[in-house]
Amino acid sequence: MSDILAKLAKILPHWEEHLKEHAEELERWAEKLEEEAQPKLAQKLKEAALLLASARLKLAEAKNLQEGGDLAEELALCAVCAWRETCQKRFTRDTGSPFRCPDFTRDVTLKT
Repeated sequence: MSDILAKLAKILPHWEEHLKEHAEELERWAEKLEEEAQPKLAQKLKEAALLLASARLKLAEAKNLQEGGDLAEELALCAVCAWRETCQKRFTRDTGSPFRCPDFTRDVTLKT
């Protein structure tokens, strides 16, 4: 394994964990803002949390490639699910492993 791949193997899980923590924090702040009648600001924080989820998806894909896999098998993650707004399970999976949610439906409004 090259030096750069060894470094990536060390830092990818660290980055994934940080993104997860920050996304959860943004969700908590959004909930508080909704309670304080700040729906527009709460919505922006929710959108930011979704962007972090998208970044986690890219890191999971990178980790899969780094481990010798390929992306032929689509990762079914919250960031690309049509049900993510109302889902009670969203963002609850462990990082780094493909997510096989029984409720997953690809959001057709997202370009592949």
